[in-house]
Amino acid sequence: MIEKLKSKISDIHSVEVDLTQHPEIAVRYRIMSTPAIAINGKLEFTGMPKENDFLERVAKYIQP
Repeated sequence: MIEKLKSKISDIHSVEVDLTQHPEIAVRYRIMSTPAIAINGKLEFTGMPKENDFLERVAKYIQP
């Protein structure tokens, strides 16, 4: 999903974090299960979202 988004929006940035290596991030976002997706510092999804739901949520953060 993120690769498809990056092809449309070139300046989008994503980071994949291994929570076993960085448990402080799980604590910060209160992540209880994975996968989890945070957008602009806010936990938006726990579990794998449907592509349309993901794209719709990301669109809320994009400046026109």
